[in-house]
Parts: sequence; structure tokens; C-alpha cells
Amino acid sequence: MTTVTEATKRLVGGDDEADLRSGNLERICADPVLAQRLARRLAEAARDIAPGREWSMEDLRDVLEVAVRGPRDNSVRVLEGRHFRKRLREQAALAERYGDPFSCVVFTLVRGAVEGGGMYATVLDAIIERLRRSDMVFLYRRRFAMILPRMRAESLDQLVGRITELVGESHTGTVLESVQCLSYPDPVLQDTQSVLDWAEDRLRDP
Repeated sequence: MTTVTEATKRLVGGDDEADLRSGNLERICADPVLAQRLARRLAEAARDIAPGREWSMEDLRDVLEVAVRGPRDNSVRVLEGRHFRKRLREQAALAERYGDPFSCVVFTLVRGAVEGGGMYATVLDAIIERLRRSDMVFLYRRRFAMILPRMRAESLDQLVGRITELVGESHTGTVLESVQCLSYPDPVLQDTQSVLDWAEDRLRDP
């Protein structure tokens, strides 16, 4: 049986370095000390990748849980921002061909909102809570872009109102810098390229 003192010595020592470097997943998962040492090194690597935050093992757990399982069991698709333009182009092309309406929303947080991650996470939770399974959210540094298939302007107004109300209840002071919406078909934006241009303008940092 390993005592607390022995475990502490192992955490700060290097006796298990060979086991750690071997990448033996079964061995690491069966040994809490090895698992903690690996997690601590991953946290150190995360600080190099994202130096704006002091990463903890708990932070890594939350990130990996979302990465593996997806938010809320993937009830809403949450994707990296680099996928947004492709999905928006596809949605606009379908709308042109079959006449299906859709909406697009870009939420922009006030500058500095991403520091610490708390405000960013709260706004994302408020968005996800109100969306449908078919909706998509795309993540940027201080923006959230949404594609909402078959959502018309009248329904969009109600949705945006509920989300901003939830965000306001969670924070004091100004959280959202802007909320910009598009519902297609639009009397001005009547083709795919116009929709893409609209999105580019809203995602461009001033």
C-alpha cells in the first residue's frame, strides 16, 4: 500500500519517468501518481500554447470532456470558427435552390471578456440553452456566430431576446458589444456571395 508521503515523493521525484515516457495508457490510468504527473505536464504545455491563462488540471478536464463528448451530448453542434464560412455557404446555396429560410447571428463580446474565460463560457451556455439540435454555433476569440436553419425573422427576434436576457441575468455591466442578425431571404442580400460578404464584415475585428 502506498502512503501519502510515498505518493508525494513520487510526484516530485523522477522514479517513474520511464513508465511515463513509455506511453503505457493502462499503466498510467492504473496509477494515480503517474496520471497526476502526466496531467501536470499537460497543464504546463497548455500554458505555453495559451499563455494568457494559468491552466490547472481541472481546466484540462473540462476542455477534454467537451472535446471528447461534445457540449450537452452534442445536442447543439459547437464548431471552430474556421468551419463557419463553409457551412454558411452551404446553407445559403440550399436556400437559393429550395427556398428554405435560415438565419445567422453574430454575438460580439466586449473587449477583455475572454480573459479568465468565465464570461465567455457563460455567454456560450446561454446560447446553447436556447438553440435547437439543427442549429450550429461557431467559436471565435470574442465572437459567437450562429447558423439557424429554417428560422424566420419573427422567431429570430424572440430567440435573440431570450439569449440576451439570460446573459444580462448572469453578469452585471455590459457584456455584449453587439448582436447582428440576418434572416434569409433578405430584400438586400439575395445571393450566396452577398450573405458571405455580410458575415465577413461582422467577423472582422475593427
